[in-house]
Amino acid sequence: MTSRVVLVRGPRDVAASGGCCSGDVKPFDEGGSHRHAPRDESDDGVAPVYRALRAALPGDVAVEIVSPSNWLWLVPELVRGGRRRGLRGPALRQSVRAGMAVESLIVDGVVLASGGLPDPDTAVAAVEAQLALR
Repeated sequence: MTSRVVLVRGPRDVAASGGCCSGDVKPFDEGGSHRHAPRDESDDGVAPVYRALRAALPGDVAVEIVSPSNWLWLVPELVRGGRRRGLRGPALRQSVRAGMAVESLIVDGVVLASGGLPDPDTAVAAVEAQLALR
């Protein structure tokens, strides 16, 4: 099985510092089109972690950024990962809740960080340690 690293971004973070539809939208009476204000690295916690993980991990490890609003994909992923680790009942619910938090770091269903991403070097070390356990 290929390993999957998931970064749950914050609600206003840009997906890896780019991409359409991740910027603000003008109100209809202002023309209704997209406007992408330039952002600096200090404003985006997900992009530096993503880039560090992608650079450090082998190509067969999927590194994905997910919006917390994409719960239709995220909840089943967390439940499957928790069940593979033997979690049931309250422990499984707690793991799913932790994984749904903005700025979470998840490796194959294991929540390594919840509610705030570590700095890029710490994230890489934590993910590599978790992948070594498999």
